[in-house]
Amino acid sequence: MGKLTIALMLGALAAALMNMLVLGSNAEVQRQRLNSCLGKERLTRLRFYLQDLVGGENKTVWRVAQCNLTDVLPSEFGTVSVLDNLVTTGPEIDSQEVGRMQGLIGLADLHEMALAMLLNIVFTEGEYKGSTLSILGRNNLYDEIREVPIVGGTGAFRMARGYVITRTYSTDETHFRSVYEYDLVIFHMDEDNDVTRLNSD
Repeated sequence: MGKLTIALMLGALAAALMNMLVLGSNAEVQRQRLNSCLGKERLTRLRFYLQDLVGGENKTVWRVAQCNLTDVLPSEFGTVSVLDNLVTTGPEIDSQEVGRMQGLIGLADLHEMALAMLLNIVFTEGEYKGSTLSILGRNNLYDEIREVPIVGGTGAFRMARGYVITRTYSTDETHFRSVYEYDLVIFHMDEDNDVTRLNSD
């Protein structure tokens, strides 16, 4: 291999290394700029209770679709429902309102009573009024303790991620009512470093 070829190869290698350093430096600058806008994440823990009314005059869960297997399988596979449930600070239905849980649920397991959940928690009262959290995941109703992901949010919960631990608190078949306890662990953007507010200053 000639000296000229070796020199060209070394030059190309040096240029590639320099390019990598520049790109890495730019990426670090961008990361620092993003962090300066977003600030540190905030961790919020919440507990509330979901009032689930599947019958009666004031029912809040409505079946909108099913498939040919729904009435055949014990898992009620194919059932799709929409809901607009009251969310409260305590398990009693007359507890202080926190918000509403709205969205779609479908029984999507051929063998178990397991929900595929697409839900929004809309905060209507209190510190987080006007904010929302989005839940998307699987909820196996046979499990005593269930875990479902939090995948997003708005308002105070912009860029939210986290999880929900839920369990059945009580069931009243006479009044078609179940109460579910929800414990939420949420990582989200600190409102004091809201990028939209920073850009408007």
